[in-house]
Amino acid sequence: MLDSETSTLFNPAFCAMVLNKACAAFDVKAGEAMPVTFGFLILPSALHKPMRDGLPSTTASSMWSWLRANPVLLMDLADRVRTFRPFTAAGIRYGLTRGVLTGSPGMIAAGNIGRRPRTLYPTDDWQACVKASEFLGRWFGGSDADEATTLAQWGVRP
Repeated sequence: MLDSETSTLFNPAFCAMVLNKACAAFDVKAGEAMPVTFGFLILPSALHKPMRDGLPSTTASSMWSWLRANPVLLMDLADRVRTFRPFTAAGIRYGLTRGVLTGSPGMIAAGNIGRRPRTLYPTDDWQACVKASEFLGRWFGGSDADEATTLAQWGVRP
């Protein structure tokens, strides 16, 4: 059973919105929907403050060079991906049922997000998560590596 704080921080609506932003950015760069497996890598990366803070400032940076230069950030990534799996899956399910994400076999894409309620004031951390997910979506979308190679470079297996 998850404690209240964990459930609040990783609620499916927020996770779906973060994935929506990553999918939209991926589509702009790659011109196609994002492989669903990237969602399981992007969410734990975008929500992890040390990883967010360590991302390069531009997608022109070589992903492979950055990965090799930052082994400390990747040290626990495989465990984080496993830990986040239920949150990512819940976010994808929520997004698909609410139209925030659209799907085809093995792929997810950005759907429609309604307007943010006027009473919702995003925090700096919330905005940083969104910015990181958009960056990661663009970075993955611009990568020449195939899905399996990208996952292997990040140290995870599907």
